[in-house]
Amino acid sequence: MRILASATTALRRIVDLGLIVLVFVALLGVALGKGAPLVGRQSIVIGGGSMEPTIGLGAAIIVRPVAAADLAVGDIVSMQVGDARTTFTHRIVAVVDRADGRWIRTKGDANAEPDPTLVPATDVIGRVEFAIPLAGYLLALLSLPMGVMFVIGLAATLLAMAWLLESLELDQRPARRRADAGPIDPLPNAPATGPSPARSVVDPEILSGEPIAARSGSAATAAPPGTTSGPGRGTGPGPGAGPRRTFPVSLFAPSVAVPGTASAPAARPTVRVQLERSREVRRRRARWLMGHGHDRRAAD
Repeated sequence: MRILASATTALRRIVDLGLIVLVFVALLGVALGKGAPLVGRQSIVIGGGSMEPTIGLGAAIIVRPVAAADLAVGDIVSMQVGDARTTFTHRIVAVVDRADGRWIRTKGDANAEPDPTLVPATDVIGRVEFAIPLAGYLLALLSLPMGVMFVIGLAATLLAMAWLLESLELDQRPARRRADAGPIDPLPNAPATGPSPARSVVDPEILSGEPIAARSGSAATAAPPGTTSGPGRGTGPGPGAGPRRTFPVSLFAPSVAVPGTASAPAARPTVRVQLERSREVRRRRARWLMGHGHDRRAAD
């Protein structure tokens, strides 16, 4: 039971951690995709490896617009060139000033040779401020409707798993507390100074959990007040009877009618109430027998 409870707790913590990470990643994707334009930046996904190891494949970069006069050798810039306005990101290796404006020559860190043509500074989108590895895959996923639905479904699944595991953990706590508590003393009010000789005279049926009314010979065990009983004798006085003992009224269940007393009709108690009454009667009878153990041994 303890191993199962520990495994359930560990799995719930893992699911909780996964849910937190998923929420953080989703917020990061939203911040990169929607938050960057709000502060005058632009997020771009790197789809090639020409800038490795500085910027790897699948990274997301944040670029800031820059004036042509501020471009310098060593800057990493993103540009749109050609008739198709293809976007790529390279490092500036040379700056060329001409009569028609400033031009730059770029080169990828992973390429052996620089790019074959000069690029006008007006085609530069901006200078790269920082790059986040692998974040480009997240941006590409969140840019598709199916990707958004996938993230929402994954979050809902993790949330349901966390709720289910937490419910199982709550169900296992009472059983774990009972297992840690150990055996319960059936006679909590008995003195704990050592083994009492009177404890040996307690009938095992008293602590068996069986209702008194259901035991065999219960009529001989519990008689109305004023009657006596002895070992091997009847319930009434007679010649040759052994030592007799009188049972107090407190030993009898409330539902037992005592001769000579008037009882008002009452509704039939439930099973739970009957069991509680039976347990209380057994406890009282056991304590009484322990207190009169010496007399009982002498009588027996």
